[in-house]
Amino acid sequence: MNILEADSINIAFDGRTILSDIYVKCETNEIVGLVGRNGSGKSTLMKILFGSLRGENQSVRFNKTYYHIPFENKGLINYLPQDIFLPDKLTFREARELYDIKAEFEETKEIENIRLGQLSKGQARFLETLIILYAPTMFALLDEPFSYLSPVLIESLIPHIKKQSRVKGIILSDHSYRTVLDVCSRFYFLTDGYLQSIFEKEELQQFGYLPE
Repeated sequence: MNILEADSINIAFDGRTILSDIYVKCETNEIVGLVGRNGSGKSTLMKILFGSLRGENQSVRFNKTYYHIPFENKGLINYLPQDIFLPDKLTFREARELYDIKAEFEETKEIENIRLGQLSKGQARFLETLIILYAPTMFALLDEPFSYLSPVLIESLIPHIKKQSRVKGIILSDHSYRTVLDVCSRFYFLTDGYLQSIFEKEELQQFGYLPE
């Protein structure tokens, strides 16, 4: 089992505190839901865990070993950003080779040789998420993986997320909160710069995040 653990995360922009003394933990075989309102700092937290953004203070550890910039260390962690990140000219087959992915996918056979720029945003997002899920890393951060996806594509993606959680830890955030609640095994709620562990979905109602 692998463990991602981070604490003492602080960051502010233009005098506004975004994250204050944050502690987060994720283990193999977990799908951790990161929920909160727009602008609460979910993407910022993921970027700090990934290493593409530095906070004022932070400690990010993998199996108790501290890493200054995690993504620079092969096999540790990868990150699905909110925006499309693979080049338009790349095909899914080429992307699989680039990310050293051995798995074959029934859902992609008809489109894997089409350039990503020629696909719909939903199709491209689906393929990018598969890349991040199946790349050989211990952890995956998924920021809005269901964006642009049709209900059919969401239904196709969920089994892949659950399957890969058996071999890696996954932290997931998405505006489709009902899907997040269905997929994730436990939750963190981010509000006013602080991260609150959520053990029961009903607690999100008490925080005003979910309707009664």
